[in-house]
Amino acid sequence: MNEFPVNEFRELGIEQLEFDKENPRLPTSVRGKDDASIIKYLASKTGIENLMSSIGENGFFPGEAIVVTPATPHDSKYIVIEGNRRLAALRLLQDPTLARVPGIASAAAAATYRPVQVPVYVVPSREDTLQYLGFRHISGVQRWHPLAKARYLESLFDNAQGEPEQRYGSVAREIGSNGATVRRNLDALAAYKIIEQMNFYEVADIEEETFQFGTFYTAVSNVEIANFIGTRNDGTPTHPITDPDVIDRTHLGELVKFMFERDARGNTKLGESRNIGKLGTVLANPDSLQALRHGQSLDSAYRLTPHGRDDFVRRMYQAIEELKQANANLYAVTPEDKLACDLVSEASKIIQLASERLGVST
Repeated sequence: MNEFPVNEFRELGIEQLEFDKENPRLPTSVRGKDDASIIKYLASKTGIENLMSSIGENGFFPGEAIVVTPATPHDSKYIVIEGNRRLAALRLLQDPTLARVPGIASAAAAATYRPVQVPVYVVPSREDTLQYLGFRHISGVQRWHPLAKARYLESLFDNAQGEPEQRYGSVAREIGSNGATVRRNLDALAAYKIIEQMNFYEVADIEEETFQFGTFYTAVSNVEIANFIGTRNDGTPTHPITDPDVIDRTHLGELVKFMFERDARGNTKLGESRNIGKLGTVLANPDSLQALRHGQSLDSAYRLTPHGRDDFVRRMYQAIEELKQANANLYAVTPEDKLACDLVSEASKIIQLASERLGVST
């Protein structure tokens, strides 16, 4: 039977603490693996030597108690729900050979303190920590990266009751967010799971740890892109987190390639994330989509959409106003000013091109 009651602060030996193998911050390649794999990942990817140095110099701060839950009702082992990096740091202070990563051995050698017992807060089950973690890592100051956040929201969603819309709302109330944000995160996660299953659609240099989930989430939040891949249908949510078959895998693969596949010069079709709205407009227009598929740039494809005309008019208005402002300073330049003359010549060529295209006499 467990040595300590639950919902209490206690001290436990670090040998009694086990890593949370379902920690949403762990990549799929590490989740479910043994302690050695988890320690090596945390040591190589999370800058844990700084945490080791802090503990080694100051001891373990009681105000940062590790949150644990009993592994089973009948032994003295506890799963660390909150504090897996700290557990890894504690293990490495005892035995730096567990991860041969630069800085680990020196941090351990310089340590004054190497705690073998630490304060923990014991809770009855994983579910009892979900709301706390939501406030701390989703809405609070120690926020997880976007993919870990989405995975955590999925765990809350799985524990909620009712239809999907009700469950989005329930999760949102638990973490102090809103249902639409929760749904968009879970839409992106449902699509990401398919991307992972499809080996990232064979896009070079893309894997879980390099996939820009935050940018992808922003894209899936765009209604036109969501319609394109199936996370929405004519603007109506389709709830792929409960029914992933609504996602069009072919279109999803195209989206991944438009966003992340690089050409010989290292450029993607999307370019910067601020072009996501433009990409959505292109994907919603059959002619511009075909142009994008056949190698045209995003800007070229966008000019084939009705929005391209609006963009032309807007920019012409801006250019006219700028030229008026420039002409207000004509008194300050002369025909001998080569730079000024070159700029006027360049502007004239641009206007002439537009005039010829539209049949406008100048």
